[in-house]
Amino acid sequence: MLNSIISFFAYAVLAIGAQNVIFARGLGLSTGLRMINDPRKDTLYFCGAFAGFQMLNSLLMYFIAPFINNGVLAAYSRFITPVVIVICCAVSYIVVVFGLSVAVKRSTFKKIIHSLTGASINSAIVGTIIQTLGRGFNLIETLGFGLGSSIGYLLAMLLISEGERKIRHDLVPQNFRGLPVTLIYISVLALAVYGLTGYSMAL
Repeated sequence: MLNSIISFFAYAVLAIGAQNVIFARGLGLSTGLRMINDPRKDTLYFCGAFAGFQMLNSLLMYFIAPFINNGVLAAYSRFITPVVIVICCAVSYIVVVFGLSVAVKRSTFKKIIHSLTGASINSAIVGTIIQTLGRGFNLIETLGFGLGSSIGYLLAMLLISEGERKIRHDLVPQNFRGLPVTLIYISVLALAVYGLTGYSMAL
């Protein structure tokens, strides 16, 4: 039991830092930037929904993957797996949205629906699940890595959001304002993460 707990948190920490979906992998960055600049979307709602979908879809794919990787479909698994992940994301989105529409007040549902849409299917979820399946993680490691990816995504979004606020400065040249300086800022953060983790990104 203790070994499982240690393994869970070890892979969560790995995903937060060395395998950060944005700074180390560049996954879900475009979705995150749109979310930050969309007044209808709340960062915490978005990242909370992202964490829920990440964990749910990681769990679903952990149990579905053996059926894809064995038997007749094994030769085509690398083509089928991404499609099945997207289908799982779509199904989980429909289930969650329907459940929330029944369970919460209409005013609350209107606040979170915009965040749910962007968080349900994006490259960060698809890429993280493919990575866990490709490395042959067990259930505990898969869930730990999924949770860590979600926390890492939240931390990355908070850093980018704070950076957006800081770099709106008169000293920034006119031609670099907006997206160019934001991408430079993200690149510097990514280099810092890469420098801390080194070339090898494995536990």
